[in-house]
Amino acid sequence: MRHDVPTQSCVLTHVTNTLRAIEQGAPVDLVFQSIAGSQQANAAFGIDLALLREARDAALSLGRGTVGDNLMYFETGQGSALSANAHHGVDQQTMEARAYAVARAFSPLLVNTVVGFIGPEYLYDGKQIVRAGLEDHFCGKLLGVPMGCDICYTNHAEADQDDVDTLLTLFGVAGVNFIMGVPGADDIMLNYQSTSFHDALYLRETLGLAPAPEFAEWLQRAGIMEPDGRLAEPGERQPLLQFAGTLR
Repeated sequence: MRHDVPTQSCVLTHVTNTLRAIEQGAPVDLVFQSIAGSQQANAAFGIDLALLREARDAALSLGRGTVGDNLMYFETGQGSALSANAHHGVDQQTMEARAYAVARAFSPLLVNTVVGFIGPEYLYDGKQIVRAGLEDHFCGKLLGVPMGCDICYTNHAEADQDDVDTLLTLFGVAGVNFIMGVPGADDIMLNYQSTSFHDALYLRETLGLAPAPEFAEWLQRAGIMEPDGRLAEPGERQPLLQFAGTLR
């Protein structure tokens, strides 16, 4: 907030914890929850549609939004219903698409599939992860949700960072809305391999893409990005280094 970064705060916790935080006056901008494509699978997550509606209404009551009322953040992923034995004999992709229908009902700001997150028991290798990622992207776009992807794989899957780079590039060409940026592409919270901040930079530079307009304006105003979209050259007076010096 001190640097006017156009962003929102969000804690990846169960929606009931977010509700308690709101009740105690916490400044919640986005409400996070993992969702799935069947009532039984969502029950395994400890949620139902009424609970999601309650959380959305609670967040709206805070009045923190400056543009619109899109304040839900949903994560999904092929295999979640199957892993909970809540797929009712339906294939993983159909169950995943049903999760996007759940998300759409709550006018979310962000929806992303965490493709490959469960492991090879559900998506065996890099080829299956690539296929699933593109399936998810297509279905998300078809259903009109703000679709992104955490391009990832577990360490016991038959996949490597080359597969991540392949899917990353395919997503960029296909018009993905966002990817994940974690230091070194190593998600230490969930113990899998993902994408880094530099991967987003690679996509922008290679495919001629731009950040969201609000971020592009802020990056230029802060002296971090040049008007042509290139990162500013590093130096002693680089604004990012000055920002770092103010953090406590």
